[in-house]
Amino acid sequence: MVPFLTCHQIAVILIATKNPHKASELAALTSGLAGVLSLVDWETQNGRLLPPPEENGRTLAANALIKARAYAAATGLITLADDSGLSVPALGGAPGVRSARFGGRGLSDRERCLFLLRLMRGRRNRRAFFTTALALVRPGGRHLLWSGRLSGFLTRGLAGAHGFGYDPVFRPLGSVLTLAQMSPARKNSLSHRARAARAFLAEASRVRAFLGA
Repeated sequence: MVPFLTCHQIAVILIATKNPHKASELAALTSGLAGVLSLVDWETQNGRLLPPPEENGRTLAANALIKARAYAAATGLITLADDSGLSVPALGGAPGVRSARFGGRGLSDRERCLFLLRLMRGRRNRRAFFTTALALVRPGGRHLLWSGRLSGFLTRGLAGAHGFGYDPVFRPLGSVLTLAQMSPARKNSLSHRARAARAFLAEASRVRAFLGA
C-alpha cells in the first residue's frame, strides 16, 4: 500500500499504475514532495474501477502523457505516470513503445523474454537500452516531463529472480549481473526509472511550484 498525505504536505499525487513494482518505485520518488495515492487504493476508496486508456502514442513520452491525463481527468488529482520500453537496435528499435505487448497480448513476462531471445538467436549485436518517460499532469492538462536511459546488452538466457519485465535478459553496461540478479536497492539505484527519477528530483523546486499552482 502506498502512503497517504501527511499534515505538512500540500498536495496528493495519484500514481497511475496497477503494477505494484512501479507503484512502489514511483511512490518512493514523490513521497518527499507530496502525499501519494496508488491507483488501486483510489479505486478501493471510491468503489469503482477506472478503465485504462488506450496507449496509442508513437513515443514513450506520448504514452506517459496519455495515461497521466486520463487518470487526472477521471480523479481530479495531480497524476504521475510513466511509460518504459526496451529498444534493441538489431531489431530496428523494437520492442520500443510496444514493450508491454511485444509478442502478443496475454504473455507473461517470462514468455515475452523468451520470445525476444528467440528473435535474437544468431545475432552478434546484442546492444539494447531501456528508456523511461515520466509525466506529471494537473487535472487541467498542464504537464511536466522527464526521461532516463540505461544502456546495456541482451543476455542469451534468463538469469535472476528479482525485478519484472525484461530484467532477466538485460545486463547493464559495466555489470556482470542482469537487472533481475541485482537486489531491488541496487537495481533502483541505476535503472532507467531511477535516472528519470533523478531528473525529476533535480527539479524539485519546479515540481513544488507545479503542485502548488
